Amino acid sequence: MAVSARDKKALLSLLEQAQLVYLLTRLPKKQVLDDPKDVARLEDGLAAMRAAARELSAALREKNSAVQWDELAAKPDGPDLSWRRAKRVGPQVLRVLRPLLESEPEAAFMLDPSAETVKKAKVRSRR
Repeated sequence: MAVSARDKKALLSLLEQAQLVYLLTRLPKKQVLDDPKDVARLEDGLAAMRAAARELSAALREKNSAVQWDELAAKPDGPDLSWRRAKRVGPQVLRVLRPLLESEPEAAFMLDPSAETVKKAKVRSRR
């Protein structure tokens, strides 16, 4: 599927913010939620993801229905809900949408949560 220039720009922005959100969720929940600065980063990252997702065309969102667009679009009403939403939607956005930009140079430097899952599975199978 060819991605339009407008969608490409929005996808890059969305994936950039998703990486920040994903990295925050790799830390212990208590550590993030006990620090007001981290909570603000998490909520700002989710807000930026929502804004970038609104810029995507409806056709692209429909073709990538594995992303929970409605959950991403809803503003969480507290830090705990922000955390849960970030844990679900952050990696999901990276896994599903990153392949759409494989031919772009920027994609080579983006996080890939699915690669991490494969590594963990290999380590567990060696034990």
